[in-house]
Amino acid sequence: MLHLALACSITVFARHGTYVPTAHLYGPGLLLDGAGLTGSPPASIAWLHRRLVGTAARGGNVVVLRASYSDVYDHAFVQYGDFASVQTVLIPPCATPAQIDSVTPVVDKADAVYFAGGDQAHYVAWKGTALMQAVKRVYARGGVVGGGSAGLAIQGAVVYDSVAGDRLNEETTTRDAVADPFETRVSFTLGLFAWPALANTITDTHFAARNRFGRTVVFLARIIADRLLPGAATVYALGVDEGSAVVVDPSGSATLLTQHGSRGAYLVRARAAPQLRAGEPLHYSVAVSHLARNGARFDLIGKRTFEPWYTVTVDGRHTPIYSRDPYSL
Repeated sequence: MLHLALACSITVFARHGTYVPTAHLYGPGLLLDGAGLTGSPPASIAWLHRRLVGTAARGGNVVVLRASYSDVYDHAFVQYGDFASVQTVLIPPCATPAQIDSVTPVVDKADAVYFAGGDQAHYVAWKGTALMQAVKRVYARGGVVGGGSAGLAIQGAVVYDSVAGDRLNEETTTRDAVADPFETRVSFTLGLFAWPALANTITDTHFAARNRFGRTVVFLARIIADRLLPGAATVYALGVDEGSAVVVDPSGSATLLTQHGSRGAYLVRARAAPQLRAGEPLHYSVAVSHLARNGARFDLIGKRTFEPWYTVTVDGRHTPIYSRDPYSL
């Protein structure tokens, strides 16, 4: 492995396979994993390979970006996808802007960029860097961008960034957010990316496994109340559970890939102006469409599904807080 700096070391791990330029890419696309890659369906990696090269033949070069830990995802990419090469780059939170941008040439050679799990606060710190511009270029030339867990959380038009929570060393949970939508752990970052399929959309992860429906509804209410997306009459959330992934083709058509024990994905729609007061519980209603079947297709650009939409009210003044169980729709 190569260390690009000494004081705060960026690590470029050894490449698996041999880098071979890809003549033609069949994207752009998005790979949205509800958990880290090792907890997601192997079919998502097979989809990524075919989306890049268009056939089952070996090809495509994947770069994994992470802000913590090691190259643990490389094995899964090698096992389930016949890629030409896979390589992880570790950029620790202490890295300077110059160090972050030193990774740009690695990304500029990639056909797919996958953001690992961890802490999204470390990724939003890369906003505006040359590195993130390189990630956008991968998508623009027909590549695939995505991530799992924290790597999924940063893909939306609005990002729950975990920055305020990190300062307090506390995570924003459904219980706390619903009790007070203005609690100090909720903070957002705008404009990290602008993927067409995720316009006016926030993403959330580990959705059913960690009961994140309530906090996601709080995020939607805050986006509207704080006018974070001016001009958007409707805002959306895409929640993906552990064991599931949503993959998006160039037209914005999305497919759910899921495995046994996972609850799939949830598209949540919010339109009404919320009545929020600091220190008071949330009372707010949204529409929800639950995608549970492996292979289920939906239009992520138009936010249309073939599943029914249900109204769910989140009321922090009562127990249970949900008017109906959103995970069993």
